[in-house]
Amino acid sequence: MQLCYGPMACLTLFLLLTATGTGADKVHSCCTEVSRQKITVPIIGARMQKKNPPCVKAVIFETEDGEICSHWKEAWVRHTFIQLEMARRSLNTQNTTTASQ
Repeated sequence: MQLCYGPMACLTLFLLLTATGTGADKVHSCCTEVSRQKITVPIIGARMQKKNPPCVKAVIFETEDGEICSHWKEAWVRHTFIQLEMARRSLNTQNTTTASQ
């Protein structure tokens, strides 16, 4: 029994079979839970994550031990995030000034 009758038919069949998965099949690489605990390991960087279920609104801190999802409303989270952003912008300004000289 022949399943595909040409390259386009095979491609279409493949796309249909792989695109019909359920939500349970999908892997999410985002924060679905957050911590309110202060981070004690060195923080390398941070980024914001918007709410997009199942992902929750969070600040994702990059540490030497991996990523940690923190609650965006915590005062220490906001303070640390702002400090990191200011340092990043300062570094970018220094790099831009050095490159233009």
